[in-house]
Amino acid sequence: MQMDEQSRPELARGVRLRNDPLTGEPVLLFPEGVLPVDETMYAILRRCNGDLTLTSIIRELAEEYDIDPQTVRQDVCECLTQLREQMLIALFK
Repeated sequence: MQMDEQSRPELARGVRLRNDPLTGEPVLLFPEGVLPVDETMYAILRRCNGDLTLTSIIRELAEEYDIDPQTVRQDVCECLTQLREQMLIALFK
């Protein structure tokens, strides 16, 4: 499935967004390992619940951080594409 404005991303099966118990920093836990999550990725991932569309995620982030929606769109799509290539998120319609 191609990612489009109506795609609803969510964490893939077995993937969890948690805080590292040692550092308190956010990480993605998955069966094969742990991925440290920076502030930008965290802001995106905490909205990937399967309920929000890509458009909604972009709009929320643009409003929260007072950034141009087109800039946000580019960052969100790049992040989600990379995570999808690693099979850490899934897309639904």
